[in-house]
Amino acid sequence: MNLNKKIKLAKINVSTWWQNILINASLDLNKPLNKPTSIIFNLTPNCVCRCRQCDIWKNPPERHLSFDEAKIIIDRLHSWLGNCYIFFTGGEPLMNKDLPKIIGYAYNLGIISHINSNATLLDKAMAKKLTDNHLFAISISIDGAVAKTHDYLRGVPGTFDKAIKAIKYLRETTSTPKIYVNTVMMKNNLKELEKLIKIAKNNQTNGITFQCLLPNLGPKGDTVISKSNPLWPEKGDIAKVLKKIIKTAKSEPIVLTSEQDLKTAIKYYRNPHLFDHHTCAAGVNNFIIDHRGEVRLCFGFPSIGNIITDTPGHIWWNQKAQSQRQQIRKCQQSCKIIVCNKADTRRKKTAALNFFE
Repeated sequence: MNLNKKIKLAKINVSTWWQNILINASLDLNKPLNKPTSIIFNLTPNCVCRCRQCDIWKNPPERHLSFDEAKIIIDRLHSWLGNCYIFFTGGEPLMNKDLPKIIGYAYNLGIISHINSNATLLDKAMAKKLTDNHLFAISISIDGAVAKTHDYLRGVPGTFDKAIKAIKYLRETTSTPKIYVNTVMMKNNLKELEKLIKIAKNNQTNGITFQCLLPNLGPKGDTVISKSNPLWPEKGDIAKVLKKIIKTAKSEPIVLTSEQDLKTAIKYYRNPHLFDHHTCAAGVNNFIIDHRGEVRLCFGFPSIGNIITDTPGHIWWNQKAQSQRQQIRKCQQSCKIIVCNKADTRRKKTAALNFFE
């Protein structure tokens, strides 16, 4: 490596180190000294599945974000953040037919893309479009090791087979993106979690992550708490299974959920209110954009501005955002334990290194 590249790499490392300091200080002050590290872009509120752990599909259908609107948003994000990492999600993002074009446009500016998807619409042709447009990574939701379990939880027959085929199609492309399996731990799939690790490994994915069951996302007021949730596992059963996974993970690097997070999950399922008073990082970490361009710090809070009509910097630091941060800091919802609500500068570093020359 020549001197110029060594200097550039050193700058990336110093920038990451400095961002970590700013984020920690921001959490203490409850005022952002940093720019957001988790950019979540919802291209459509619509979904093809009828998941039992989610109520988003119960909302009335709405129009998808257009390509022209996406370009405006991406241009403004890049002007503000430079090379960055964007999660494209929904609803189901593949319902927006412009998704491959949007990913390609972002890549040409210096932005890498990560899709969260149920993969039911990801056929061979779509896999090629995504990889031709430089998709960096995709997280595919698989909630059962057999079709019967997964299809029941997703509410639509055939979704398990489509998800497995989607991984195969992506693996066959010339420029394979990183492929991750994401599983929500529920009563119905508890006995299949270890088998899901094998599925992730046998299908040559880049890893599997395990997520805790949360109150259902969707229509306001239509949440489900643990005591009345039929998907909630028995605390003794989940502890037994997760202890096995912790042991397995020591020899299987394909398990990406950390030992600490798995131990936290055991505590969470024993008592979901145990973490009510923990400080959530969403207020100084998240920048969530919906299909209308409305920006949120948290999915459960109102918009703090519209990025199509205003600059992201002004939205991030405006009075409405700061007032909302005070509310988020006092929030006692259990969703603060999930990974996307934790400050993480690795995404920014990944984006910088992806375009490193």
